[in-house]
Amino acid sequence: MRQRKQLEVYYDEWCPLCAAIRRRLERWDWLHALRFRSIRDGQAVSDMVSRGISPEALEARMHVRCSGSGKIDSGIAAVLRLCSRVPLLMILCPAIWATIKLGFGERMYDWIAARRMIVPAGGCLEDGCSLERRTSS
Repeated sequence: MRQRKQLEVYYDEWCPLCAAIRRRLERWDWLHALRFRSIRDGQAVSDMVSRGISPEALEARMHVRCSGSGKIDSGIAAVLRLCSRVPLLMILCPAIWATIKLGFGERMYDWIAARRMIVPAGGCLEDGCSLERRTSS
């Protein structure tokens, strides 16, 4: 039963916002339904490439994969699926679903994702870190 409901969450550990959200979700994952995989990990990328997801797509949007069915969602659909697995976030599902049906959920997701900051591992020098904005493709 747990295996069917397990959700692999592919996120960018170089993104401070993404990493903070991961930490919060780990605290809220009372059902142990989430398994996080960094897109900066070669094995995680290889697993997704073998399923037809490019490294560029992984970097542009969060992806989730249902362990049982193998179904992969990205962007706002991934957010909806993730919220459906975390009890504290389930209340958001109708609103997220509505943004999808009304046609602006994906645009809103892409707008936020395009403006996230990236801090490459090892990219910080003694005098601080250089933050880069992710550029839209």
